Amino acid sequence: MAAPLSLHHPPPPLPAENPLPMRNCATTTAINNNINTQIQPHPCLLSLEKCTTMSQLKQIHAQMLRTGLFFDPFSASKIVAFCALHDSGSLPYARLVFDQIPNPTTFTCNSIIRGFTNNNLPRQAILFYQLMMLQGSDPDRFTFPSLLKSCGALREGKQLHCHSTKLGFAPDAYVQNTLMTMYSNCGCLVSARKVFDKMTNRSVVSWATMIGAYGQWDQPHEAIKLFRKMEMASVRPNEITLVNVLTACAKSRNLETAKQVHKYIDETGMGFHTVLTAVLMDVYCKCGCYPLARDLFDKMPEKNLFCWNIMINGHVEDSDYEEALSLFNEMQLIGVKGDKVTMASLLIACTHLGALELGKWLHLYIEKEKIEVDVALGTALVDMYAKCGSIGSAMRVFQEMPEKDVMTWTALIVGLAMCGQGGKALELFDEMQMSGVKPDAITFVGVLAACSHAGMVDEGIGYFNSMPNGYGIQPSIEHYGCMVDMLGRAGRIAEAEDLVHNMPMAPDYFVLGGLLSACRIHGNLDAAERTARQLLELDPSNGGTYVLLSNIYSSMKNWEAAKKMRELMVERSIKKPPGCSAIEVGGVVHEFVKGDVSHPQSSEIYEILDDMIGRLKLAGYVPDKSEVLMFDMDEDEKENELSLHSEKLAIAFGLLSTAPGTPIRVVKNLRVCSDCHSAMKFISKVYDREITLRDRNRFHHFKEGSCSCRDFW
Repeated sequence: MAAPLSLHHPPPPLPAENPLPMRNCATTTAINNNINTQIQPHPCLLSLEKCTTMSQLKQIHAQMLRTGLFFDPFSASKIVAFCALHDSGSLPYARLVFDQIPNPTTFTCNSIIRGFTNNNLPRQAILFYQLMMLQGSDPDRFTFPSLLKSCGALREGKQLHCHSTKLGFAPDAYVQNTLMTMYSNCGCLVSARKVFDKMTNRSVVSWATMIGAYGQWDQPHEAIKLFRKMEMASVRPNEITLVNVLTACAKSRNLETAKQVHKYIDETGMGFHTVLTAVLMDVYCKCGCYPLARDLFDKMPEKNLFCWNIMINGHVEDSDYEEALSLFNEMQLIGVKGDKVTMASLLIACTHLGALELGKWLHLYIEKEKIEVDVALGTALVDMYAKCGSIGSAMRVFQEMPEKDVMTWTALIVGLAMCGQGGKALELFDEMQMSGVKPDAITFVGVLAACSHAGMVDEGIGYFNSMPNGYGIQPSIEHYGCMVDMLGRAGRIAEAEDLVHNMPMAPDYFVLGGLLSACRIHGNLDAAERTARQLLELDPSNGGTYVLLSNIYSSMKNWEAAKKMRELMVERSIKKPPGCSAIEVGGVVHEFVKGDVSHPQSSEIYEILDDMIGRLKLAGYVPDKSEVLMFDMDEDEKENELSLHSEKLAIAFGLLSTAPGTPIRVVKNLRVCSDCHSAMKFISKVYDREITLRDRNRFHHFKEGSCSCRDFW
């Protein structure tokens, strides 16, 4: 075997009695050049610096073995470092090479540990460290950071902390920072903070690490408090620190601190750092400052997909669904493809708009672009189809999903309940439990709504009573609201009132509004007046209460009382919120308000409307004028007032713009009035159209002259 090759070969020592004779300058220069030539790196090491593939590496390795260079620890460490750390390297080969080195250096050992850590092989990194200690190799300050990154268990992390302390590396700032990260990843913030507090020289990395740890474990207020201390210590934050602070601001909805950070960014000239700007946009969106977020977004010179997703979701949260969809169109025009996060936000927008055709297009886009349909996106698809009235499509998506969580099951259960298919909703609830998925509080809202719509009162009471003991869920005000609605639908007004009085919390508008609607349906004036008084105490400015009570008086021919309610509204300057109905045709959502003439096709719409009203009357339709607000109108004026309701205009546009027999879907922001509900039944029969109307309370599926709600809504 060749002897180990030294990189430096000094000339042999000369005897003192034979001193080197003086030479001329030329001779001296020649000797110096010869020495310089001798200390040049070996050609194999030069080749190793240019190496890019394992094939080249193996050739260099073979050459180093032939020359004996490999047995120089420094040279061998270069081979190991390439194999362990280079993108084209091979950890198994690095390990084989390591075993051939007689006396590996600490640098060589560290390269192996870093390789295991970088390749997400934490167990192997820890085991290798144990082997290193058994072989007597000494770790250094660079050994522990990689090991600490590999710790998945707190017990291991604490042992390594002890090792670093015993070996004298605990005071090292690099080790301390990775110790804080390790403790944070293990959920032990107390220990992380102890390490931080013991540091004598805290760098900006130390502050950023501890602030990030608090943000990671949902302690945003502590993160912001620590940032204040950092400012007092006159430590200048870097981008990572500010990202961590802004993340904490987003979680705690701390707009004031976010604006201070924004001002600091502007004053220090950090500019449009993409990640920093994106996180700042996220804070503004979560704090409801959507214009500020959009201003930042529009000024960004470059936007990544994360920025687009934040802004699209911000518009969805702001209920500006059209702008969210418009932003997606801009994305497509510049060639940015959406991902599953984009699609989930857009599907929520379609859900609220009732834009089924656009939702279907997004579903096709997901399939075409091969976007992964995970549980969240699958649930968004189920929810969109269900709440747009296409329950068959919702069930198909549901059945195709390989994995479902409680939200997926709940979305379909609620959808079935809203569409009046209470029996199927309860069957699905049983299937959900058999599959091992535990229902949550929202699931029971759907279950109780299903029982209410299906008229299964006793079953609903049973489910309600089973919540605390059988499922560990305490009924909330939403569950009580469902129970009041259920009892009210069944005409059990007295029981509903008793339940309201005995609730463990004060009733809200949803609970009392449901009871008042039941009183209207069943003509219980005494209970209606009692409930209305409670509602007016709760919210004296809510016009819906006045209108509903006035309608109850009108339906019972008590015109004087109805008129007084309307006069009271005028006296108190209370207005009923304007009704708005939307219909989607050709992927475009068209919105109408009462008496709307802003649509480009208004003249044709009103022609269809006049013809429609005439045909309905011939079929037996009689306008229900009991809910007309104005008492100073004659009968013809009241009738004309009813014909201008937004849902009738939307239906007229649907008849104008779609082929005969095409289903019509309309979404309204308020409860549909009695006259429009009656007219829809006649339209479905006269025009042979299926009509789906989603109002504030539920779905109404009109077909052949009848409605799925059975005239209770």
